[in-house]
Amino acid sequence: MTYDQSYDTAKARRCHFILDELMKLSNTIPHNTFKFGRPVKFPVPTLFVLLGLKFDSGLSYRDFVALVNFNPFLLRRLSLEKAPSYSLLQKSLKRLDTGLVHNMYELLARERPPPQRVAVDSSGFSHATGGEWRSVRFKKTLKRRFTALHNAVDTDTLLIQAARVRARPGGDAKCMVPLLKRIRTERINTIYGDKGYISRKNAQYINDMGAYPAIEPKKNLRVYSKGHRAYGSLIREYRADPEEWKRRHDYGMRNLAETLFSMMKLRFTGSLSSRGYKERRRELLIKVVLHNIGRLNFLECDGR
Repeated sequence: MTYDQSYDTAKARRCHFILDELMKLSNTIPHNTFKFGRPVKFPVPTLFVLLGLKFDSGLSYRDFVALVNFNPFLLRRLSLEKAPSYSLLQKSLKRLDTGLVHNMYELLARERPPPQRVAVDSSGFSHATGGEWRSVRFKKTLKRRFTALHNAVDTDTLLIQAARVRARPGGDAKCMVPLLKRIRTERINTIYGDKGYISRKNAQYINDMGAYPAIEPKKNLRVYSKGHRAYGSLIREYRADPEEWKRRHDYGMRNLAETLFSMMKLRFTGSLSSRGYKERRRELLIKVVLHNIGRLNFLECDGR
């Protein structure tokens, strides 16, 4: 099957595949029951499926609820008589456990063999500042606010192996080790990163994993290892011949992490609709889950 045929097949079954995978993942969410009070009409697992479909559609909460009420097939699959109100669906983001959402995209990534090469990168997703009107009315320039998403990406399948959300972009180097602690290391041989991830701790940690730290050093860095031998050897090898170093370690594979962010922003746009930090964090992680579902759909159609 050619790439175009695989792409067309994945597109044709995309909606059913996403719904089936979201419903499987919702089974990992505990369904809390209470002895007193009215029975829960919309349990958290059902709300999670609706949130995933909402973020995948790109519609507002009001438009999405109207679409669900107009879709009897979806209501029947979710065992609902009608969709929840848009305000209830919006508030349900607070009820999701962040750790469970992390486990969801990891479960999806584990449906494929462990990665051999991983690229780490970050990108910012903008959100409303609440002051755009003031910038127009009073001619004051306000800084745009971003929420940073750090990903560890399998360069062969473009599945996200680990993710981390930060409210303030900057200081990328300190996020690499927490990401690498979440990925499978049985087969890994190379970790890619741009200049923002170079540090003694990162280079030594990757070397201790049994992999090579393919992180491009910044200019004017000192070669002093200070107990981190992998860092010193990396700097010396790179400065001997930078172009040869990039060719030998296939450093161009690092660009696949940027390709993944481009895919996410084309599919979900580069802005977030949630206002609070906790809600934005959960929204980004749900979009990571949706990305992995989409990649699994394509990989199955492509026979990989």
